[in-house]
Amino acid sequence: MMSKNNNIEDMLSQLITMVAAIQVEHKEMKQALEGMHQEQKEMKRAFEGMHQEQKEMKRAFEGMHQEQKEMKQAFEGILQEQKEMKRVQQEMHHKIDEIETRAEERHKEILDQLTAFKHDQDFIWEKTVRHEREIHAIKMKLS
Repeated sequence: MMSKNNNIEDMLSQLITMVAAIQVEHKEMKQALEGMHQEQKEMKRAFEGMHQEQKEMKRAFEGMHQEQKEMKQAFEGILQEQKEMKRVQQEMHHKIDEIETRAEERHKEILDQLTAFKHDQDFIWEKTVRHEREIHAIKMKLS
């Protein structure tokens, strides 16, 4: 009977050792699972942080895109103004050319008139001198 008791005690001892080992293993697995759960929470927070940063970057990019559109519109406005200024400048060059042409024509007309006046003056002086001589000759005959 002793051997049966010993055998039962041995089995009971073995069973207690196994249960203790399972409890230790269970405790270690539970701690590992809690560690993994904690790591998962940290990863989730990190992911949420990255997601938030991504949203902020997207808003910043959209802001830059809007600014780029506004700059493009401003640049197109400047190009339009430049085209208008070139058109006005060409009109002014055309008008200046017309004014210069008219000025040259008037200058030529004035020079032609001055030349005609000079010829008339020369003719009048010649006639005046001839009349003066004739008057002098008549006075000499009369006196």
